[in-house]
Amino acid sequence: MEDIASRKRIYEEIVLNPGLHFRELQRRLNMPTGMLEYHLNVMIKDGVIIVREEGKYRRFFANTVMSSKERKILGLLRNDIARKIVIFVLENERVNHKKIVEYINLSPSTVSYHLNKLVKNGILKREIVGRENYYSVVEPKIVAYTIIKHRKSFLDSLVDNFAKIWEEKI
Repeated sequence: MEDIASRKRIYEEIVLNPGLHFRELQRRLNMPTGMLEYHLNVMIKDGVIIVREEGKYRRFFANTVMSSKERKILGLLRNDIARKIVIFVLENERVNHKKIVEYINLSPSTVSYHLNKLVKNGILKREIVGRENYYSVVEPKIVAYTIIKHRKSFLDSLVDNFAKIWEEKI
């Protein structure tokens, strides 16, 4: 019975917060590493949850009706810096590297790392004009709807503000 209760807790957390990585899931559930790994592996084997590898992170999703594109977007937006960049670009439609660096307030190389990752994964597109790089969101409506749909899982005032503004546009 304890196994079922533990799996139920894990599943509910993943449903409420799709795309969490292992350590964040462990922190939220306050569950020992071995125990969480065991239950996740059983749930993956049984097809109850889906794991998506993203660099050094394993992100978990309930095996519900969610497109692979939505999973990809959520997985990338779980990173605070990437999420800030995407929301800033969504709000401004087309932004150069310098403006993003000013907004994010991190080193240009750190911002470039995240921008390259977002471009590589098809969330942003890069346009080179002269010596400037401009960024825009490839599918703004899909990205915006994904953010709005899952905003409660981010616990982020930036996401809440974005969702309110975007919903007013609709």
